[in-house]
Amino acid sequence: MARAETDIDVRLSQEGIFAPDDDRMMLYEGRLTRFFEREYARYQDSTRSPRDFGVPSDEGPIMEETEALMDQHYDEQAEFFSGFLDTCYRAYSMAYYGDTPEAIRASKATLEQAQEAKFALIAERAGIQGDEKIFNIGCGFGSLETYLLKHYPELEIVSITPSKVQVDHIRTRMQDASDPLCTERLTLIEGGFEQLDVNALGGRRYDLVISVGFFEEVVNIRAALEKIASLLLPGGKIFNHFITSQTAIPQFLDPDKTRIGLYFPGGRVWPHTELTRYTDHFEVCNTWFVNGLNYWRTLDEWHHRYWDSLPSLYETTFDHEQIAHWNNYFSLCKAMFAPMDGCFYGNSHYLFRLKD
Repeated sequence: MARAETDIDVRLSQEGIFAPDDDRMMLYEGRLTRFFEREYARYQDSTRSPRDFGVPSDEGPIMEETEALMDQHYDEQAEFFSGFLDTCYRAYSMAYYGDTPEAIRASKATLEQAQEAKFALIAERAGIQGDEKIFNIGCGFGSLETYLLKHYPELEIVSITPSKVQVDHIRTRMQDASDPLCTERLTLIEGGFEQLDVNALGGRRYDLVISVGFFEEVVNIRAALEKIASLLLPGGKIFNHFITSQTAIPQFLDPDKTRIGLYFPGGRVWPHTELTRYTDHFEVCNTWFVNGLNYWRTLDEWHHRYWDSLPSLYETTFDHEQIAHWNNYFSLCKAMFAPMDGCFYGNSHYLFRLKD
């Protein structure tokens, strides 16, 4: 049920900025969804690779625009993220509501419960036993760390993020004796993975490398996997979770050709099979496609929480242009995951094992 309209709703609507449940915003999202549905239908039977569209995944640096991405997106004010992320894990990635469109729509889970279900699914599919040494690429606000350190008391984890806002958040929590992150089993590194000196970490010492929402920013998949391989012990594994499409869509491979590039400089969406092409160092144990309606539900909940947080942000933290920027961001992302019942555009999971 939509909440009652407030004075802020009225004032923002006068600027052409509408609440998630406003008929005008829902009309806008519906049109965007139909546009993406048509685009997905154009490419759903395509067998062309990113290279066929002039976008190789084995050339250049690992990442290109890390600083711009942090400045434009991930280093937004902490109050902004507090306004919409879940209160348990502060997870800025897809929550998990179910395997099928029917299960996802029928789920009664809260955002907090669905985020915990996502981390439980990752732990299960990664085969975590509880005594591993893990390296986590792109740790965000420490959400995966919070889950793993609570559930696996013998596990050790080293985590890296280039975001100053995220690092400050984690370091504050590491000083709180009641927080799961306040433990010697967690080591935090501030910086980009592409700049990481592997030798400074002691070389091959990890049983498992995990990334959640990292490969959307990777330009050179081959180089990224080679660097990850250099971190692993013999027989070590890597588990990756990131946004994919079922087949390659050319405009999603170039952030300058899609509106999502306004929010994620350097970001791109690789097709589901692209990562499995690189078997120089790894053998593929398993892959999964996670239905995109999971992310649609996550984004819709974020959108509503963001809107409800505006009274504490309005006119003190954001101006109209900034409010519109993020309001449209949530709508755009929802429209990308909704088409085809979430079966074309979603997340993929990959479990690889280091070759002998």
